[in-house]
Amino acid sequence: MFPRLAHRTRIVATALLATAALGLTACTGGDLLSSQGDVNTVDKSLGSGIDDAVANAMKLSGSTEAVVGVWSGEQAYVRGYGGKQVDGGTRIRGSQATQPVMCALLLELVDARQVDLDRQISKDLTRQSGIEGITYRQLCDMRSGLADFKQEYTDLFANNPTRFWPEQELVAQGLADSPLEWPGLNMNQSDTNAVLLARVLRVKTGREVPDLLKQYVFDKAGMSSSYYPALSSTTVSGSTLTGLSYPSQGGAAVCEAGPVEVPEVSASMLAGAGATVTTVTDLKRFYESYLGGTFGGDAASIVTDSFPTKNPARDEAGKPTEEVDPATDPQWSFGVEKVGPLYGRSGAITGTLTAAYHDPQSGYSVVVALNNSSAGAGFVKALALQLASVSADAGAGPQLPWSADEQVAALGKLAVCQ
Repeated sequence: MFPRLAHRTRIVATALLATAALGLTACTGGDLLSSQGDVNTVDKSLGSGIDDAVANAMKLSGSTEAVVGVWSGEQAYVRGYGGKQVDGGTRIRGSQATQPVMCALLLELVDARQVDLDRQISKDLTRQSGIEGITYRQLCDMRSGLADFKQEYTDLFANNPTRFWPEQELVAQGLADSPLEWPGLNMNQSDTNAVLLARVLRVKTGREVPDLLKQYVFDKAGMSSSYYPALSSTTVSGSTLTGLSYPSQGGAAVCEAGPVEVPEVSASMLAGAGATVTTVTDLKRFYESYLGGTFGGDAASIVTDSFPTKNPARDEAGKPTEEVDPATDPQWSFGVEKVGPLYGRSGAITGTLTAAYHDPQSGYSVVVALNNSSAGAGFVKALALQLASVSADAGAGPQLPWSADEQVAALGKLAVCQ
């Protein structure tokens, strides 16, 4: 029923595994400082609170490995959990948490006068149908009207993770359900935007995306351990998490099969929407730079110019006929969501969940990755928000409109195969 699973080792994830995983690498005090990639300059109670939150999330998601980074002023807690080779410097598949690097690249090319934000991409992708009227800007503010290509691929991504996905196939799947209502006005989060953005920037500049990102984004943000892989690749260079995933049927995890190892995952699965390989510290550096105005020159301010994600009812001319409260509704800006004071993204690629959030006002950052993808991006987002609340309660983070207990409850609802 599930092709290509026989050659992958079946793993049974239990609470005991999660607890044991903590014991392998989660030491305290000076022991962390001697382990490459791990840092601990927080007080014991905060460190323990972070450990407890990660242990609970590992149990609920069926994960056996994790990496976390929490930074507030001079305080830092960067740690790996699980295997002997997992530490704070372990490379991770960034998934949608790294998607904003494409918007940072766009802003840099705008500043270099190679691209105009309001130029229609059809002028540069002249052979692509179905993209008329879409601008570069709309690919990052999610107002293009493009549908998400992933809706039909949940089972294929989980059960056949090494399959190569041509960019055009992903774009075509998104276009098949497009345009969504009121393109240019309504916001609809869709990974098709970033895949198309990577493609048009490659065509526009005549250069490959890995080179563009290294020059304009990774080097500028000090992301020395990050790279954008060839889309034909299925492995990560250097030490990485041992990916796990439950088989999927009808878009749901097949719990009785147990999670299986996914040591190889095609980078083409997300392409420009999240193929970047990175570390938790590099992601922290990126979000600090992106939200701090490093990219785009005069255009950099649009990164934090947020607006509600809820689309209002509209009349025949497209004019809103209802009020949307920006104080209570979720927000979106240029490539990132805004949750309370935090800007960032969460995401999933087969075998890995990643979330990264940063508060540009206080300087607080939290990044976390888990090695079982089946619980979904919403799960790792809830964990990141819980860690932010744990930090705030310890006086090491910004004031937040949610509590740690609320996020624990959210994790319980999103837990897989419990």
